[in-house]
Order: sequence, then C-alpha cells, then structure tokens
Amino acid sequence: MTVQAPGVPHPRIAERRADVVAAVRSGERRRRRVLWIGLVVSFALLCGYLATRSELLDVDRIAVTGATRTPAGEILKAAGIDRGQPLIGLDLPSARSRIARLPWVKDVYSTRAWDGRVTFQVTERSPVAAVAIPGAWALTGADGRVLEVTPVLAEEVMPILGLNVVGAAPGEWLAGTHRGALAVAVSLYEPVRSAVRAVEVTPEGYVLDLAVPGRVVLGDSSDIAAKLEAVHTFLAKVNLRCLEVLDVRAAAAPVLTRANPCR
Repeated sequence: MTVQAPGVPHPRIAERRADVVAAVRSGERRRRRVLWIGLVVSFALLCGYLATRSELLDVDRIAVTGATRTPAGEILKAAGIDRGQPLIGLDLPSARSRIARLPWVKDVYSTRAWDGRVTFQVTERSPVAAVAIPGAWALTGADGRVLEVTPVLAEEVMPILGLNVVGAAPGEWLAGTHRGALAVAVSLYEPVRSAVRAVEVTPEGYVLDLAVPGRVVLGDSSDIAAKLEAVHTFLAKVNLRCLEVLDVRAAAAPVLTRANPCR
C-alpha cells in the first residue's frame, strides 16, 4: 500500500496540472506568434500603400511617340494624366479613349514602367482624299474621318468634287451618302491614280477627271475593281490622243469617244 506524503500531490494530479500548464503556455506562444504575424503583414501593407502614394511610385515622365500631325501637347492634354499622380490606379484605358477622339489619331497604345515613365504610342491616319467645301478643302482618311480643313490642297491628296458638303470640322465623319465617292478615290491605284486629276460626282455617276484632256465615266461604285482595270488597260495600251470620254460603266465593254475634229 502506497502512502502519499502530506502536501505532495498525487502523481496523476501533478501530471494533469503539468499538461494544463503546458497547454496554456503553448496557447500563449501561438497567440503571440499570430499577433506578430498580423503586425508584420499590417506593416507591410501600410508600407505598400504609402509607397503607392509617395514619390517612389508616381508619374515622373509622360512621353508620346509616333505622332507627326498631332502636337504632343494636344495628346497629353487629352490623356489627362499629370506628373506626380500615383502609377497604381492610373486609368490608362480612359486616357487612350480620349486620345483616340483626336482627328488624326487612328490607334493608340500605352505603357507604364516602375521608373515612373508613362508612354503613349500613336498611329495616325493618312489623308487620302479632300472634299470640296465652301472656300476650303476637308482632308479625309480612308475611313471617312475629317482630319483637317485647309485652304491649300497637297498634291498627294485626291480631290473629290460635287458632293455639295456645306461644312466639315476636324474629327467629324463624312455622311454615309458621301462614302461612295471616297471609296472610289481610295480604290485608285498606280498608274491610274497619277493619271486622275479629281473624282467628280455627277448625274452620270462617278467620273474621273483626267490630267490629260478627257474624262472617264465609272457610273456607280459597283464592280469598281473591274472598271478600274479597264481604265488601266486603256491607259497602258491605247493612244488617248483627242480622248473625250472613256465610258467603263459596262466594264467588259468600254466605249471610247474621241473629240471630233481631233487636233
């Protein structure tokens, strides 16, 4: 028979007490560990937030590339981004959308770098035709957008006459009823293009006013490729002396009329 000494706990009770103390200490260590991890994560998040609002991650430089017709200042103004803004949270899609509204701008891409540089790369439209308006010319791109209004017409731009356009402002679009004449002008290729002085809209349809005396009647814009091929063949193989009218409304059976008398 085992007799327990006075004041000394039974071994089982002592073991149980030791287990309880160890569990309490383990729980305290776990709570302290969780607390420290939370403090470290919170500190890291705070530092990250402050960094995005500091000069470390703000816009230092804004560059524009690819623009020749549109001043860089206009592009930067349309972008609406200033130096000193945080790089994080820049609304670049909206900036590109605003830049794309500028008349000459066809496409725009953007990049940002962690050194604080934001770049807008612009691709511009090319003027392919000019529509006569009172006292000036409205330069247009192949897609029908009015690029610029100018009193002087460049040689490389094809004039379009007879559309009766009262006015046009840069950034506007030609009306759908005017797109047919633009399509004809865009379809012209060498050596046909260099032989044409202007595209006219007449009661006969579309007419090519030639650089030499004479004109080509195309009619409507249907089968335009075959009609221009017929014109190309005549320019290359037929003596156009005293040409008055070359009618290719029926592309397979063009009719050439010469001036009479021919001098």
